[in-house]
Amino acid sequence: MLTSQWIARLRPSGDARMRLICFPHAGGGGATFRSWGPDLPDGIDLCAVRLPGRESRLREPLLTRMEDVVGQLGDVVEGLTDVPYALFGYCSGALTAFELARLLERAGRPPAHLFVCACPSPAAVDRDGGVHKMSGPELADHLRALGIIPPVIIDDPGLFAMFEPSVRADYEVFESDTYRSGPPLRMPITVFGADDDPSTTVPTMLRWRAETSGEFALRLFPGDHSFFEQDRRSILRTVAAELTAGTTG
Repeated sequence: MLTSQWIARLRPSGDARMRLICFPHAGGGGATFRSWGPDLPDGIDLCAVRLPGRESRLREPLLTRMEDVVGQLGDVVEGLTDVPYALFGYCSGALTAFELARLLERAGRPPAHLFVCACPSPAAVDRDGGVHKMSGPELADHLRALGIIPPVIIDDPGLFAMFEPSVRADYEVFESDTYRSGPPLRMPITVFGADDDPSTTVPTMLRWRAETSGEFALRLFPGDHSFFEQDRRSILRTVAAELTAGTTG
């Protein structure tokens, strides 16, 4: 099995029956999913994508185009397909996971399942927000309203200055991208969302249904964008149940 600087192995499993590859929110890295390991059953190898410009890759040039991100990740993830695998994308990471799923399905190595969390469908996402061009204070206010980034980072000028470039780059990835319609994926898609999340709505999440000819489910939670942390165990119970059914059913 290929590993690389692109992948954080958060809970390696020598006898893995399934691999879960996770994609963080804008500016995020492997640490976004570090707490997930204990809540997943044995036999699931937990991995997280680590893009250039964060964590151990802080000094590497940032990527700002979807085709560059997905093109390089395609080669990396191909080396992780020695067992069945699924993709989980959080917030803007869901859009990258979706485009990668398309690429890997065309290559004949599709994921068994696509999980997306707190994100409108690719056809419904607002690409005209210009977040990557906002001033520093505007960007800080935008992130504070979403509740994705801990206030300790946003409110500390030094920490925010380190974090800001990767956030801008990740927003530019999907704001500069153009949605291209195509054949629906053949894998199941499960969407997780909250009914009062400022980053999306129930109708825009339901539009993920059009992106698959397989099974579709929307798991809705009360609250805002913070449901990702508050309801983490419920989310992971659903993920584990789907992955277990995929390896035993």
